[in-house]
Amino acid sequence: MKKYPNVTLKIIFKYKDKILILRRKNKTFDFPGGRLEWKESILGALKRELREELGYSLEKEPKLFNIWNYISKNGKRHSVMVYFFQTLNRKPKFSSFERAQILWLTKKDFIAMDIIKDKKFLNKIFQLETTQKTLLR
Repeated sequence: MKKYPNVTLKIIFKYKDKILILRRKNKTFDFPGGRLEWKESILGALKRELREELGYSLEKEPKLFNIWNYISKNGKRHSVMVYFFQTLNRKPKFSSFERAQILWLTKKDFIAMDIIKDKKFLNKIFQLETTQKTLLR
């Protein structure tokens, strides 16, 4: 039986100097998004996940931000994470249907809460362009 990698799509929303992060019921932090399902397009999966998680309708295709490939040392797990980025020109009213806590955090907050260990990745997130405009529903 062939094995295939698990593909996960995430989006980083930026509003002014803050980034949206979810605190899940199990107390872990994560960006909105989820897994690609069989025969689903990447953008279609991201749109579905945002509707399911936040009640948000993604109208414009976000910018590709980063792709991360992970293979466990024992070779039993292979994950591909595709990160997108979108700057918002106004703060949307998200509602978490999965009962995750919705947080808008500054870079100082991320550092103080030790949410992202990779400081290079954290710096890259907060250096992203803030002039991209999006439509909100």
